[in-house]
Amino acid sequence: MDHVAPADGLVAALCQALGSHAVVTSLDALRTYDADASMIVACIPDLVAVPATLEQAATAVRLALQAGYPIVARGAGTGIAGGAVPVRRGLVLSFARMEQIEQVETRSRFAVVQAGVVNAELNAYLAPLGFQFAPDPSSQRASTIGGNLGTNAGGPHCLKYGVTTNHILAVELVRPDGTLVWTGDGVAEASGYDLTGVIVGSEGTFGPVTRAIVRLTPLPEANRVVLALFPSVIAASAAVSAVIAAGSLPTSLEVMDHNGIRAVNGAYGLGLPEAEGTTLLIIEVDGVEDGLDDLLEQILQICRDQGAFELRPARTPVEQARVWAARKAFAGAIGRLAPAYLLVDTSVPRTRLPLMMEHVERLRQEYGMEVCNVFHAGDGNLHPLVLYDPRDADQTHRAHAIAEAVLALSIEQGGVISGEHGIGLEKQDFLPLLMSLADLQLHAAVFAVFNPTNQFNPAKIFPTAMPPLDLAAQRRARLHAAREPQLPVAALADTLRQLLGSAYVSAHDAQVTIQPGTVEELAASVAVCYRAGVAVVPLGGGTPPELDHTSTDVQVVILTQRLTRVCTYAPDDLTIGVEAGMTLAALRRLLATNGQQLPLDVAGAEQATLGGLVAAAVDGPRRTGYGTLRDWVLGMTVVEADGTLVRLGAQVVKNVSGYDLPKLFVGSRGTLGIIATVSLKVFPQPPTTATLVLTCPDRASAFALVDHLAASRLQPTAVEYVEAFQAAAAAVSLQVPEHIPTIEAGSPSSQTVLSPLPLLYIRAEGHPAAVERHLRELALMAGSSLMVSQHLEGEAESALWHELIALDSAGSDPHTARIRLAVPPADLCEAVEDAGQLAVQCRLGLRLNARALNGVAYLHATGATEDLRQFYTLLAERWLHVHLLDATPAVRAGLHPWGFVPAQDLMRTLKTELDPQGCMHPSVRFVP
Repeated sequence: MDHVAPADGLVAALCQALGSHAVVTSLDALRTYDADASMIVACIPDLVAVPATLEQAATAVRLALQAGYPIVARGAGTGIAGGAVPVRRGLVLSFARMEQIEQVETRSRFAVVQAGVVNAELNAYLAPLGFQFAPDPSSQRASTIGGNLGTNAGGPHCLKYGVTTNHILAVELVRPDGTLVWTGDGVAEASGYDLTGVIVGSEGTFGPVTRAIVRLTPLPEANRVVLALFPSVIAASAAVSAVIAAGSLPTSLEVMDHNGIRAVNGAYGLGLPEAEGTTLLIIEVDGVEDGLDDLLEQILQICRDQGAFELRPARTPVEQARVWAARKAFAGAIGRLAPAYLLVDTSVPRTRLPLMMEHVERLRQEYGMEVCNVFHAGDGNLHPLVLYDPRDADQTHRAHAIAEAVLALSIEQGGVISGEHGIGLEKQDFLPLLMSLADLQLHAAVFAVFNPTNQFNPAKIFPTAMPPLDLAAQRRARLHAAREPQLPVAALADTLRQLLGSAYVSAHDAQVTIQPGTVEELAASVAVCYRAGVAVVPLGGGTPPELDHTSTDVQVVILTQRLTRVCTYAPDDLTIGVEAGMTLAALRRLLATNGQQLPLDVAGAEQATLGGLVAAAVDGPRRTGYGTLRDWVLGMTVVEADGTLVRLGAQVVKNVSGYDLPKLFVGSRGTLGIIATVSLKVFPQPPTTATLVLTCPDRASAFALVDHLAASRLQPTAVEYVEAFQAAAAAVSLQVPEHIPTIEAGSPSSQTVLSPLPLLYIRAEGHPAAVERHLRELALMAGSSLMVSQHLEGEAESALWHELIALDSAGSDPHTARIRLAVPPADLCEAVEDAGQLAVQCRLGLRLNARALNGVAYLHATGATEDLRQFYTLLAERWLHVHLLDATPAVRAGLHPWGFVPAQDLMRTLKTELDPQGCMHPSVRFVP
């Protein structure tokens, strides 16, 4: 396509706003922006803007869109799926000058960075502080944070630490009108839809990201790296599967076959054998020093059992750095073997790796082409590189035939078409092999919310014959047509009885309660309700506080307790898929038979369903060590408002095939659709666990110890803080559990009668030596602060956590309100003190338990209705993220229970687009 000069008016306006030096119009200069590292196709943009400030970036977007130009955001151009290619020309918005690290908060473990910050440079800045930004793609020396989050980049160490989405707390987005909108403030428990999660991996199609709040991870105290040599890539893949199946979770498991070894051997002096078939498995473990060698030896023994013929440790930091430099630079080194390569990025369940490698080898022989296999084996992310000469049409054809065959088998084996590189231009026409039309329509509906004029990075991700705005329009038409023929409300209950059977339908006044027995019955029931125009409220194992018992409109409550089947359990892959009505307790029992766990500890596990827990984004004390449901949900099946079933995500641990829509439904509380099945990542049960209970002299000493712990290299899985307050004039007495000690304080005229001693519960899990190290160092910290410590293991420890978790249950006391307060971890001590003072002021009893390293506190306030209302109102005025979880209707009346909700216009538009009739759980309104 010939280059056409942009309109003079736009160029002049951009030069005035950014300076002429920041606007590129020269044809020769524009050619440097015509492609990314994929070299799939080259398209010269009309012009390039290189803003240096947030305001300049926003202005450039506004001016270009007003002039009718598409916009392609560009970081370093290291993407290899064509995502940054300006195929519709327009404006390229380069973030090369927006490279400031604006803020680093090590106690709260976050940093605010501009989109153009280079990954490796951020890590170089953080390393002296003892922290890292964990995602480490091979391109990290050049790739930017904006580019990393655009494709949800991974890297060798994401096996342990997770991919980019697990480390992005909020992003700042340029909207079509040129305004800048944050999706959050970095606090973990903001209410509303997870806009951050769905923007990460959206490849610039939702608008340019200008800044991000990134999570900081402490650097490990020690690490070990070993090179294991196998006779074939199949044998190495089998070893990886065996390591994961044995319950070992190393930091990295990376495979490089003999062609990969040939490419990097000379340049990096690895001295590895290059014989046909020889395959390298790079193994890394990290953590506290204690027990690390034992963990490594367990993995190495598995490698020996699987045929490893040589094990070479990389003992020094220099040797380790050389190994990783070679691994990350292999793509550039491939030029020593062939003029070009076609890289196939796909992801499969880890147990399918040997089969996939056998298939790749068959294809190599069938088509007579050399293939280089260098990939992230630990998370099932394959990267076969087909070596070919693009000047030879026959070789090009054969290379693409191999790529298509690999993708087809990946899908057949439960995999996806991209694990970390994205769809871009490269794989957009493969999406219909993975997704149904309804799936694509839902993705397009979300696209339409963020990109209503299709000017942000157009012609990407969606199949070329299926424009996203057309798909979104088809979905709207489908939802409209599904209302016909309308079903009279009076006939609703009888229609549902015919569908489900009378035993599973009950009607009382304006409420109909149903219990579908299959996912198909659930979908059909929702479709019937949609035709009748009635509200649908999904329930798991209990009654949500948002259920509107005062409404006179008909509403259908859907109980999912009969949906308890296991869809797919792959113990050796550490994943499971279940129907949404399975209880947490039932899941625990099933996983325990294979020595596995879901580290979510909540009260009422016998009643709490997986669908309900996911929809409410419930967390537990062990989020410090394991993360939350947001990190564990891999995929789900959802029933849309009109009863259409859609499949989101997949049961693989890495997936960037389209948008990360499961994130939208985690915490959505049934307002966008009903979760019918859910696929989860699960974990090995730890060999050892122990808890140290610390009775602290006062709150200040407790949080001083927490600060000390946060600055250390220890890695506890839970740090729970518990305290209770009681006002002298409280209308209702606070019930303090027995294990929370209290002391008399002050005179009878004092405001506070009970001044309890705060407690800390610190849990360590893992290798016995590592657990013992935690207990030893924590006891020393406690002793220096005059704390009384108690060490618990076994049944005593289990009983303790059972009782502690029961503290966080909603209960049935009509005089108690349960409130979640979330703050930056550095502010938690102040927030706790403030809550206590407000409770005294409002004549309440208050008991709280807090995730001390995460900044999330659960408050149980006891008192009269008006006092509870006043307390919540005052607390919400002082702190942004205050969420009224449970309370009587009298307490809730007229209050906005969700606290601060970011990006409200986007959330409102999203709800309207996905549920235009407002029939999905309408009593939950995140945006007032």
